[in-house]
Amino acid sequence: MKQSNKKILFFALITTLFTSVVGSMSVYAATSPTLGTVGSYSVLGHTTVTNTGATTMPGDLGISIGGSPVGFPPGIVGPSGTVRNAGDSLAAQNANTAAFGYLDQGCTVTYAGTKDLVGENLVAGVYCADAFELSGTLTLNGTGVWIFKSASTLITSGEANVVGGSACDVWWRVVSSATLGTNTSLTGNILALASISLETGANLDGRALAQTGAVTMDDNTFGGLTCLTTPSYVTPSPTPETITPKLPNTGYTSNISVTSLLAIGISVSIITALAISIIASKKHIV
Repeated sequence: MKQSNKKILFFALITTLFTSVVGSMSVYAATSPTLGTVGSYSVLGHTTVTNTGATTMPGDLGISIGGSPVGFPPGIVGPSGTVRNAGDSLAAQNANTAAFGYLDQGCTVTYAGTKDLVGENLVAGVYCADAFELSGTLTLNGTGVWIFKSASTLITSGEANVVGGSACDVWWRVVSSATLGTNTSLTGNILALASISLETGANLDGRALAQTGAVTMDDNTFGGLTCLTTPSYVTPSPTPETITPKLPNTGYTSNISVTSLLAIGISVSIITALAISIIASKKHIV
């Protein structure tokens, strides 16, 4: 085999290996969903939203089947969020459902049975289990997106808290219901198929979005302000009208656009070039 053929074969093998490795890595690379209209919400319930105590949240609050949330005040919504009407919240619920489906990504790690994440130090990826618990500190190491897929429930207790990550890149996909225990703390967005409950003093740096059930709160604090987005149904401020300057001493506005001036310039250039060519050819004939 010639040396050149050996080089070609070598580089082909290297390229195939690299493509296979990158391809397998991309399958397990966690990516965040586009939230659309639900991106402005801190709390979204389907049937009811109830609160006791001085709960605060920066984003919107709504119930997708309509009705008024209970316990606001003393609970406080915003700034910049507000209590949204049924139409807005239904649109947000549709976006929430789409995001829930998007989070069903291939697992980087699969735990058997119920997994308590206490003491774990995890890089970005997709983590799957029959159910998740958190009874102490979970550390999220580095940057990227973390997705925790529970086939049933999510329950925090004791001194549960999360170090690292942010509300913008941590996602809890819960096929049943989620419960944040008394005085526990969690980072990320909870998207639960059923209901979400925050017990007394529990904190959530992110969103609580329930698809088919209720959201209940008791003296809780929500964070995640920097991750909130402007809903699409908010009409943007009108663009100021552009005033065309008047020509000097005439009172009339100019109707010549930049495109027209460019076309004129090109035409003049072509005509000039043709004229020069004709003159040159005549001199050559003489």
